[in-house]
Amino acid sequence: MANNLLRGAAGRSMRAIRDHALAAEATGLNITSVKTKTFALSAAYTGVGGAVSALAVQFVAPDSFSLFLSITLLVGIVVGGVGTLWGAAFGAVFIMVIPAFSESVSKSAPWVVYGVLLIVSVYVLPGGIAALGNRYRLMRSHR
Repeated sequence: MANNLLRGAAGRSMRAIRDHALAAEATGLNITSVKTKTFALSAAYTGVGGAVSALAVQFVAPDSFSLFLSITLLVGIVVGGVGTLWGAAFGAVFIMVIPAFSESVSKSAPWVVYGVLLIVSVYVLPGGIAALGNRYRLMRSHR
């Protein structure tokens, strides 16, 4: 569903507003309407995710979602690639695998190793891991 949404007219409108709102408005897009619909859609996705989480964990409480979890999820999105479906998947792998890897590298300071890997990944791939695939496809098409 998300892939179809992003490839359709609604997804193009969202990307146009994200990239350059003034230009999108100049082409006739109603920015307020698109942003409102996008917010409602993101709330629907969040609600479905929360329902699935409640089914999986079989427990719901407000303190289940801490500030640390929010920051971790934000890190996953940034490292994976903002605005791409594959970026979310790569970010999820990053936030699950790298802390375990950091723990195996250094028992005394795993968060230092995690921080260094995070800084290096953001510095080397500013568009996220998903942008690496886009660069590869672009290089292959120019041959």
